[in-house]
Amino acid sequence: MNFDRALEFYLKYLQTELGYSLLTVKEYKSDLKLFSRYLRQKKNLKDPQPLSVSSIDKFDLGDFLADLILERNNDPKTRNRKLFALRSFFLFLVRQEVLSDDPTRAFRSSKIRTSAEPIYLRLPQARVYMDTISRSGLKTAIRDLAIMKLFLYCGLRLSELVNLDLKDLQLTDEPSIKVIGKGNKERRVPLHGEVATTLKEYLPWRNELKPKGNDANALFLSLRKRRINPRTIQVMVKKYAKKSGLDNAGEITPHKLRHTFASLLYKETKDLRVLQELLGHSSVSTTQIYTHTDPEQRRKTVDQMPKL
Repeated sequence: MNFDRALEFYLKYLQTELGYSLLTVKEYKSDLKLFSRYLRQKKNLKDPQPLSVSSIDKFDLGDFLADLILERNNDPKTRNRKLFALRSFFLFLVRQEVLSDDPTRAFRSSKIRTSAEPIYLRLPQARVYMDTISRSGLKTAIRDLAIMKLFLYCGLRLSELVNLDLKDLQLTDEPSIKVIGKGNKERRVPLHGEVATTLKEYLPWRNELKPKGNDANALFLSLRKRRINPRTIQVMVKKYAKKSGLDNAGEITPHKLRHTFASLLYKETKDLRVLQELLGHSSVSTTQIYTHTDPEQRRKTVDQMPKL
């Protein structure tokens, strides 16, 4: 049986027999299609040449799983999810007697480093962090403040922030910013008044640099009049975390600031759907990692228990 036909049967099985949601079925399909594309390229198969499921062995699986880490930079969690989809698919084929052996049996899940509590800034820490930037007295303080506010009030990814252009910014009427996220998906993120005010204060500083060429349209610039690069921001984030005297300052990254935005917003609103849209997640299951509680919340909840 060719791979595409087997995948069609499997996806119908997930929907009709197991009752999986359309979103979950779509995620399984995406992972298995990625595997199919990889194998077709590896085996130099051109359309309409079929990929036979019986031709797939543990060495094909091993090469694909290695490619996820070494070439695609997938983290262990993502690699494990794709391995789970493959296991489920091949187990289905064995049970349907399409295959006699399951090639995924030779592979284990990757170990995932876990911590007792997710790393993000609590509200008092975030306030100290922002105050440290405001009082730093650095030439770049107004730029750095604008960058950090976009992380903490808008939850942008580092790559999204670095690629912002002046034309993406709307500061009149209803302030917002256009963001191009993963998969080249566009979203419009509303700007909190604090962010809009700081960006207005930053723009004269930025314009004095008078950048030229390809960097003329960049929203955030280095002192060398070039579009700011990701490494500069990563170093900057840690520098201010250390100056603020924060716990785990060395572990504070742009992604942790995005996590801070998501955690604080969810704590205030409990609206997972809006949070998903603001973060630019294609799946709400990704957004759910931000619905954790902190120790203070848990303590207050336990204190509300009636006396027994």
